Amino acid sequence: MKDTAFNDDVAAVRRLFAGHDPAAGYPEDAAARELSRIEVIAAGHRPGGTSPARSRRLLRPALIGVAAALTAVAVVVPVSLQSGRPAHAEPPPAPLDVPASERTGGREYLLDLARAAAAAEPPARDGDVAYVRTSEWTFTYSQDVDSGRAGWGILPEERSVWRAPDESGVELSVPREPEHVGGDEGPLGFLFGDGTERFEWGDGEGGDGMFFTWEPDTLSTDPKELEEQLVDGAGFDADTPEATLFYALQSLYTEAPVDPRVQSAVLRVLAGHEGVLYAGPSEDRYGREGELFLVEEEGEETLERRIMFDADTGMPLYFEVVAVESEYEQPEGVELPLVNHYSVIVETAWVAEVEDRP
Repeated sequence: MKDTAFNDDVAAVRRLFAGHDPAAGYPEDAAARELSRIEVIAAGHRPGGTSPARSRRLLRPALIGVAAALTAVAVVVPVSLQSGRPAHAEPPPAPLDVPASERTGGREYLLDLARAAAAAEPPARDGDVAYVRTSEWTFTYSQDVDSGRAGWGILPEERSVWRAPDESGVELSVPREPEHVGGDEGPLGFLFGDGTERFEWGDGEGGDGMFFTWEPDTLSTDPKELEEQLVDGAGFDADTPEATLFYALQSLYTEAPVDPRVQSAVLRVLAGHEGVLYAGPSEDRYGREGELFLVEEEGEETLERRIMFDADTGMPLYFEVVAVESEYEQPEGVELPLVNHYSVIVETAWVAEVEDRP
């Protein structure tokens, strides 16, 4: 039985911790570098779980971002610091502007968007391979326990993913230099130091496939049934049903193109929850205008999960996770609210073959 939520978390952890520098000074070694990635994947876990690798104390990387529900894992293979000097800059950019006074119930706005989505044309179907391209940005903190070296900053990445029906697939990650770096630049400077990374996934045998959380064409257009499917696929229960749904939608929107009829049902599901708030019209980090909605999630960190939809089509454009309050001490110079992670949905399409582009 496939564990798709586990696979999503493993992918997130792998992307973030692929190249941490637990012991600078070792010779560069491609095999060791790859083994470190395998160690991270092997240590993958569900949100809120504890990795068996935590007891191996070469490195304690602490993640502030992505799903904001993952606990840290340790990369246990030493690799060297070879990347160029990362850029230092002002504090991280603020979240998209959402005046607290303007937040209102989202029901009527969501129903308007649902009607717009229902009238939209389905995406062209040039094949059965799901292609999604995103522009992502993650705030990350990393510390070497032995030396005390710690660094933090933003890791920008352009990401293209292909998923095929036979569970094969490819992920291309194109990183940029870390931004808004603080502390010791070493732990962050090495991340993704090889430039473009290509990961090829098998056909699912042995659990190595590029799995779909929801198989293509299996999502219902009935809101009640669809909500059950989304909650089941989310992989964990947040503190509110609305937060669980937003978590599930982050996977849905980054795995495959969404049929407008399904998207219409998604919006109707959200309209049925009082905790989904309308934050007003906004502009994403690609300069596209849309309607922004958010939910709150409380825990050791109080988070806002935000998703923006195109006002004309009701389709998703952008999401971000914002830490509003936290029990954890923040790095020097970093203040709340803080954008943990954002993802711009740049392009989605159905293509004929893996690595085809529309």
